[in-house]
Amino acid sequence: MNNALTRWERYSPVGIGLEDMFKRLDAFADNGTNYPPYNIVKLEDEKQQLQIALAGFRKEDIEVAVEQHVLQVSVPKSYETEGTYVHRGVAQRSFARNWQLADDTIVEDVSFIDGLLRITLAREVPEEKKRRVLPIS
Repeated sequence: MNNALTRWERYSPVGIGLEDMFKRLDAFADNGTNYPPYNIVKLEDEKQQLQIALAGFRKEDIEVAVEQHVLQVSVPKSYETEGTYVHRGVAQRSFARNWQLADDTIVEDVSFIDGLLRITLAREVPEEKKRRVLPIS
């Protein structure tokens, strides 16, 4: 398995000042879980939607938070339901799942409809980061 240095060193000749970003991405690269399942849908050039399947959960059970460019979706406790299961295929366990956001990405909207949590993310590029043509003297 490649370590973080060898994974990113091929970009180092062209990635001036991106070392911190590589470290942030590495922290999320090997999270080892695929629960809960999710989609990332491109809505527009600068807008995406994270769709997370949370069947069996109530809106009140779900927490969505952003701190230091990390989006966290969590359900802090698992749920016991009544009855004896013949088959239990719908998970209702606690979890916390993180996504690293770019510095210029904001959460625009969060909704929960029919068991699908939708988090709309937009990229807001400040004027100083937009492309500009420089005069040559």
